[in-house]
Amino acid sequence: MPLLHRRIAPALVVAQLLYLALMELAFTFLSPGNPEPDATGSARNALLGYGAVMVAVAAVMAGGALMLASSRASAAVPRPVRSVLLVLLGLLELGIAAAFLHSAATGSLGPDTVIAGVAVVVSGCVAAGCVPGPAAAPPTQHTPHGRPTARTTG
Repeated sequence: MPLLHRRIAPALVVAQLLYLALMELAFTFLSPGNPEPDATGSARNALLGYGAVMVAVAAVMAGGALMLASSRASAAVPRPVRSVLLVLLGLLELGIAAAFLHSAATGSLGPDTVIAGVAVVVSGCVAAGCVPGPAAAPPTQHTPHGRPTARTTG
């Protein structure tokens, strides 16, 4: 389980972040534009809300990946904050898996079904990697004689 928790899950989260950025760029620059920009207040608020949600999702994913990958960073963050971050990441990943499962179940067979299947497996692996994270204590360092060393920060 340490391999999934410390190596595989963070790498998968980074891959998801790259996929998210790529899709956002593609939808922003490659989608057909509206000839008349909608300057109403509700459209502007909706776009601002969407941007805020995307930034929050990216922050949870990046922070969770850092907590999973680095024992030093994980030890520097207070345990309640680390636990909340990893629980949020796990719930986010379960939500992503559910959305892709729904997409695969309601869509027709094709490339999107394959992408959805891969996304479900990836999200499941990340969620599984988050499970030991909140409960795991930071690793203690030992002297060559097996005694714990004094904790130092920095």
